[in-house]
Amino acid sequence: MPRGVRASSVSATNPAMWGAERLVSEPVSPVRPTLLWIDDFEPGLALYQTMFENLGFRVLTASSGRAGLKLAARHRTDIVVTDYEMPEMNGEEVAASIKAINPRTPVIMFSGSTLVPERIRRVVDAFCDKAGSRDQILTTIHRLLHKKHTGTLQPAPMTQASDLGHRTVA
Repeated sequence: MPRGVRASSVSATNPAMWGAERLVSEPVSPVRPTLLWIDDFEPGLALYQTMFENLGFRVLTASSGRAGLKLAARHRTDIVVTDYEMPEMNGEEVAASIKAINPRTPVIMFSGSTLVPERIRRVVDAFCDKAGSRDQILTTIHRLLHKKHTGTLQPAPMTQASDLGHRTVA
């Protein structure tokens, strides 16, 4: 992704301004979940993409918050992983905008910064330190995928005799 691309009139908090109305109806694959990885450190993006594709994920990458939001508006993603310190748009703004597109999309703040404010934890679903192990981020991704898929399922309503037109006798 080119770093020099700028869209000065794009509003980070208004999904309609960056193409959310063009959301592509792609089925979410339970076999191969889609991660959207947003980080301005492009060599790291290539590493994360290769690593997580080898672990069975489909990985979309963006080297800026704005580019990530465009991808989020066009593709169904199961989880978004974003860095905090990025030019133009930080990870908090990215997370809030992702939640504006789809509040059910889990967002992981993946940062090595010690400057991440505590209020971020109200916007994101998890925080992982870049200095942590691969297993830490992988466990967090799997936990959030499980929570996302089980948290949205509602138990089937119980059928009662009165629903079927039968009379019940006590």
